[in-house]
Amino acid sequence: MNFPELKLSQTERDFNFDFAILEHDLSYFFEKRCLDYALEHINRFNHKIKDNLYNVRPLILKEALISLTCDLASVSFYHYLNMITFVNLRKDILHYLTTTTLTNDDFMPLLESIVNNYFSNLDTLDIPIDGTRLSKQVALVVYYIDNHCDEPLRANTILEELTLDPEYTKRKFRKELGFTINFYIRHAKLQRAKQLLINTHLPIGEIAERINFYNSAEFARQFQKEFDITPSKYRELNQIFYKANSIINPNRN
Repeated sequence: MNFPELKLSQTERDFNFDFAILEHDLSYFFEKRCLDYALEHINRFNHKIKDNLYNVRPLILKEALISLTCDLASVSFYHYLNMITFVNLRKDILHYLTTTTLTNDDFMPLLESIVNNYFSNLDTLDIPIDGTRLSKQVALVVYYIDNHCDEPLRANTILEELTLDPEYTKRKFRKELGFTINFYIRHAKLQRAKQLLINTHLPIGEIAERINFYNSAEFARQFQKEFDITPSKYRELNQIFYKANSIINPNRN
């Protein structure tokens, strides 16, 4: 199949080149978890292209944001235990970008929003994890928990559902990852709560109920213990998709 060439002006060619460099840098900083450096490079990029931004067609700007979204998602897949979060984030952003008419004024706010959302959903586990070295049993338990975060979860119930030997699998899980299955259940539910805090208007009590996390008071306490910030403050700082041009559909629960 022959793909028709998209004719670009010199300004658009220069923009694509500069954005490709930025995209490379942002992917590197995302892998290294360096948000400050990422934002610094975005500011430099903005300063460099702002005088010519309105000479670039919105189609070109939209394609750049789609490319960045897919690139960051690809890097995020190295974070094995948190992969489902980024799969969903990529889906939501791409749906917005491909179904919404964007203007040149939307470009920089959307660029910053995409980057901030990817960074804010990074897994916070301090223990280095190499997903390629997980045994089949441990990988299966992790995958099950990640895909059933909203359900009531208990280690023994999961192992029974997966027809895995309870004592053997619990020992293997702790040996390979350094923490228990129940610890990871709590952590995965709190990661899911971060998504809901950013991507919905649900009250904090409803989020606790949605993820089957005991009660709202315990949820708030565990969230602050895990992330060193309250749920409401986290929402205030990170709910950047709910401004005038929101990436996530405000009716989406």
